[in-house]
Formats: sequence, C-alpha cells, structure tokens
Amino acid sequence: MTPQKTTLCLGSYDELYIIDLNKVIYMEADDHYTNVFYAAESSFMLPYGLGDIEKRILDMPWARKHLMRLGRKYIVNLRSVFRINTVKETIFLVNPAGGTINLHVSKPVLRSLIDLLRAHEH
Repeated sequence: MTPQKTTLCLGSYDELYIIDLNKVIYMEADDHYTNVFYAAESSFMLPYGLGDIEKRILDMPWARKHLMRLGRKYIVNLRSVFRINTVKETIFLVNPAGGTINLHVSKPVLRSLIDLLRAHEH
C-alpha cells in the first residue's frame, strides 16, 4: 500500500513552499494571499490565494478527506474541529499546542458542515 501524500509543495521560479498538511489547523484568506496556521501559534503567509490552494487540495485524496473549505475565508482541518455553534456562528478548533481557536463562519456554512459530519458518523 502506497503511503498517502500529506505534503503540498507550491513553487515559482525562485521559491518553494512546503506545507505539511498534517500540521495545518486552518488556512485563512488574506486578499490574494493565504495565511497557514500550525500549532503553537506558528503561521506563515503564502503568495497564493485560498482558491488556488483549494484546487491543489482537491487533487490529493488525503487532503480532500481531512481539509475542507468553509465559506470564502477558511480551509479547516476537520480533525481539529471539536465544537460548532450555529447560534454564535463559530467553529471551535483544538490547538494541539494548547488552547482553542475560534473562527467566525456563517450559519449556512456551519449547518452544511454539521450535516456532512453527521453523515460521515453513520
């Protein structure tokens, strides 16, 4: 059995970015850039839009299963999700380095996520 690829490499002529998708808690759009957040409050900015990264993720079976686009602003590691509150329009992510991360996401997006997670439960 071939191990599944969990590293995303994005490059241009003079730069290469290597993202360990196992360590990603979430990614956040910032205009035409994307901020990648790992545990222990480490983060870095990529010169690629969230849509470009999402297209690459969709081509990777492991990433497609564990990372999900939530609205226009986020890609979230579903293994980090521990609570979803549609009233407060907030998704709560556990940070393996300690603490939690709260992201504001629209109610319809959260309801879709809840439905998806419940469907995979059975």
